[in-house]
Amino acid sequence: MVKTSSGMTVGRLAKKYSLSRSTLLYYDSIGLLSPSKHLKGEYRSYGEEEEKRLAQICHYRKAGIPLKEIKVILDSPVSGISGMLESRLKELNEEIAVLHEQREFIFGILKSGSAVQSTKMDKAAWTEVLRSSGFSEKDMEDWHKAFERTHPERHQQFLEYLQIPDDEIRLIRKWSSGPQRIQKIQQASERYMELFYDFFSILDRLGPGSTETTKRALASTSGLPQNAKVLDVGCGTGMQSIDLCDGTDFHITAVDNWQLVLDKLKENAEKAGLAERITVQQGDMNELGFAADSFDLIWSEGAIYLMGFENGISKWKESLKSGGWIALSEMTWIADERPADAAAFWNEAYPQMKSIPENIAILERQGFEVVKHFVIPQSDWWDVFYRDIQAAIPAFVEKHGESPEVQLVVESNEKEMEIMR
Repeated sequence: MVKTSSGMTVGRLAKKYSLSRSTLLYYDSIGLLSPSKHLKGEYRSYGEEEEKRLAQICHYRKAGIPLKEIKVILDSPVSGISGMLESRLKELNEEIAVLHEQREFIFGILKSGSAVQSTKMDKAAWTEVLRSSGFSEKDMEDWHKAFERTHPERHQQFLEYLQIPDDEIRLIRKWSSGPQRIQKIQQASERYMELFYDFFSILDRLGPGSTETTKRALASTSGLPQNAKVLDVGCGTGMQSIDLCDGTDFHITAVDNWQLVLDKLKENAEKAGLAERITVQQGDMNELGFAADSFDLIWSEGAIYLMGFENGISKWKESLKSGGWIALSEMTWIADERPADAAAFWNEAYPQMKSIPENIAILERQGFEVVKHFVIPQSDWWDVFYRDIQAAIPAFVEKHGESPEVQLVVESNEKEMEIMR
């Protein structure tokens, strides 16, 4: 892209303000920043006035003001700016109040004395420390909610430190980031998890994927021995484990905490004549317990979000051989600008979801070189995974009735499919 005599092209303007080209195109599509003229083809030209407007947009974005409100401010500066800034000030005051609450919370615990210093701290002991420090159930819930919103991966690590089971950790983090309706059924958590597992027990895949995508990812690796030792973490029904054996002599250890899906994998491996090459093992993804330098390749499809991306990478790499590979799929943001409904849904369902560059930075910080990454096709979501979910809902409701827990399982799946269309 080059600078023209009548202004700047979209590429040059984006580079000058450290933005992506797609961001400026998005601004154009929502009427926030339109070019002064369209040149031949799809080229755009931006003049001095447009550049000044972009500088203002960037200024307001740094203040945390949403794009929709920035447009109101710039298009109606006199009537709009006071209300928008007052709204942002209110948000900042609320954030400061949360920080003060957390400070007082921790200060109160520290005042309780030696109890918090115990090296045998577990969930029961921690709850007793809080109660003896004068904290109510609501105080504890509010603290978890703030912890999950501000530092989700540290919240995960803290819950693990308290020796809370994986299933309960997932539920705690769910209601910590979720709507009040989820908090109201907290006491029925065992029933919810029972229904959750029952719903997904009949699916062939527990997440998006396909044989083609698995093999495409495997083709990105190099230098693996023909009989490589592979660890499939959060394997589910293990369709990818079987795919990884095709055309190789890999020996795969498939780990999941759900015995039912491991039984399915074992049965399918026997049918495929792979029983000697696929070993199933029930275990916790957070505490794999394998020795260092055990595996040439660590594989994981759609599972690392359960423990947090950086937390998972830092723990799994301990059992990887020097020069080994990690191949995984993860929910990520793939655009700079996100539709409001999608942002609201995923900020609730997976608040720690990051962008591709952010995850690459985490991998590099953990000592890895990112060789290749790609976005899985929509067919991986719709041709099997969502298709089977849609087919399973009527029978599930008929079987279990319309309790709040059943409605939560159904509504969460239907909402996700609606967002992903």
